[in-house]
Amino acid sequence: MSSLSLAREHYSRLEVQREIVDFCSGRWVAAHCTNEKGELIFRRYFKGKPLAVDSLDNLQKLLEKMNFRVRTFYASANKYRSVNSAKDVQTLSNVIRCTPTWDVDSALRDWQKTVAVAKQIIAFLESESVRESVYVKWSGNGCHIHIHEGAFSESVLGKAHPLDLAYAIVEYVNLNVLPKFSGELNVEDIRVENRMDAGRVFTCPLSLHRELDVVCVCLKPNELDEFSPEWIQPNSFRHNPKWREFREGEADELALKTYEIVGSYPASPAGKKRKRKSLDQQIIDWLKRS
Repeated sequence: MSSLSLAREHYSRLEVQREIVDFCSGRWVAAHCTNEKGELIFRRYFKGKPLAVDSLDNLQKLLEKMNFRVRTFYASANKYRSVNSAKDVQTLSNVIRCTPTWDVDSALRDWQKTVAVAKQIIAFLESESVRESVYVKWSGNGCHIHIHEGAFSESVLGKAHPLDLAYAIVEYVNLNVLPKFSGELNVEDIRVENRMDAGRVFTCPLSLHRELDVVCVCLKPNELDEFSPEWIQPNSFRHNPKWREFREGEADELALKTYEIVGSYPASPAGKKRKRKSLDQQIIDWLKRS
């Protein structure tokens, strides 16, 4: 089956459309599309407006307008009050929530190592009392680990910008977990980066990978031990729709602690700026005060 035929068949499935719509709602959408030469073109706008998907009808019309040449769907880590104009997605004050995300960059052949790394990150989050709101997306070669944006209360979101909180959480966890990778886990070839920024997008649930003929599936942490590459095959994928689950306020304590230690996203215009002390020293100082 050709790449275009696979994409048309896959994105015609109602289950696939529903998952993409639910994840994209309130987010800035992006897409890799295939042009007439078979080249992938990255698009974030259509006729001057940011791509947005908020209903099945809206998604179906978008697919038709693009002649079903969409290969991969992405959505922003940020969620917005509105996504109607370029100004909406360029204005940080329009961001109402942000999804903390760890990007575990690997190769599919190393999927077992990827699982081991993901389990370390998840175990650390659980040690910080963040459990019910965590889910994993196997995006193709590697995976993404997310804390559902609903895990933050309105009270905490009123104390700092959502992107600043997400950035601080990811940075703090990386600082504590990454040193283990070169030691006991022996996974030096796998990278985990803090890619939280104002324009960051991540693969949507049930989207096709831009190059591999595999599907981005979601799973809850307790399913990681069962995972195998068979789960991401287009004609027989195994996907858990419980990525929607969260417990409001579950990540509040972690958000406030990490924001105090790490500070804001580096380019944040109004956030708490990073302190001059090293992150290690900041953690030590914070522990002394606790």
